[in-house]
Amino acid sequence: MTDSSPTSAAPRWLHALAVLTVLFTLPLLFLGAGVTSHGVGMVDPQGFRPPWEIIDGLLANSGLDWRLEYGHRTFGFLVGMCGIALAIGCFFWDRRAWLGWFAVGALALICAQGLLGILRVNLNAVYPHTYKLAHGIFAQIVFAVLVSIALFTSRRWLTDRSEPPSPAVQRWSIVTALLVFGQLVLGGLVRHTEDLLGPRGHLLGAFVVVGAVVWLLKLIRESESAQRFRGQSIHLIALLALQLLLGAESWLARFYYEQANLPQVAPLPLHAEWVRTVHYLVGTLIFSTTVSIVLIAHRKPALASEPVSAAIRELEVAR
Repeated sequence: MTDSSPTSAAPRWLHALAVLTVLFTLPLLFLGAGVTSHGVGMVDPQGFRPPWEIIDGLLANSGLDWRLEYGHRTFGFLVGMCGIALAIGCFFWDRRAWLGWFAVGALALICAQGLLGILRVNLNAVYPHTYKLAHGIFAQIVFAVLVSIALFTSRRWLTDRSEPPSPAVQRWSIVTALLVFGQLVLGGLVRHTEDLLGPRGHLLGAFVVVGAVVWLLKLIRESESAQRFRGQSIHLIALLALQLLLGAESWLARFYYEQANLPQVAPLPLHAEWVRTVHYLVGTLIFSTTVSIVLIAHRKPALASEPVSAAIRELEVAR
């Protein structure tokens, strides 16, 4: 991926807006996962309601089910408004034309995710699992795209002049990101369907993903440009360790039976629904981190020269 634009290509406020959009998406994902974990996705049988009706619903209903569902919808509207502002900002205030179209594409993905959420409710009687699964998995892609925009508008992305890592890091970063996404799909089967492939595949996939991440970290550490991935590597190690713990507890909470009389393998005395919810959120963060590593690994070093003014560029085009 080539990018020779200097820091002036992106206003600082645009990066702040991109980060704000990502921050608003986190509670959206958490509440959405909580809706699934607690099984309250159909507390309101109407898929779409305007914002004022959602606010009235939050004030009128104090139950956890209503707060999860309407809180999820509230943050959905907030992310949608941020997505609109981000698309306009990148299209008109960033000098990189490709980023403007990328942000417009991100807005389209946000709209598609909202539509999937509406269909998940309205067509639940006809397709009880299909739209739930699609809505949960597609959210991973939307979040990774929004994190990518925050990365593209960051000062580090615009000023980093270090050389790209080895081809091995570039190739394996892609493989790792795809394996993590595949693991998320299998996790979605566990959460949303009764398919036997989900539990078995998700359990085996955990070993594959751990091996892939460890190998990727090894390749990064041995690379001459290891400093380029320092933040992402630290985040990936911490998230992976946390995810393994949450995964074990989620598995025990879902498949443990008291009749087995095995108290030594009983889950921790926590609400299993919240453990599964955080497990989903951490998996999303791991995927977005691996996507960031892919983008950084394939980024060309920034040029040292200052940008050509808009007037000079127009003259060059006219010639």
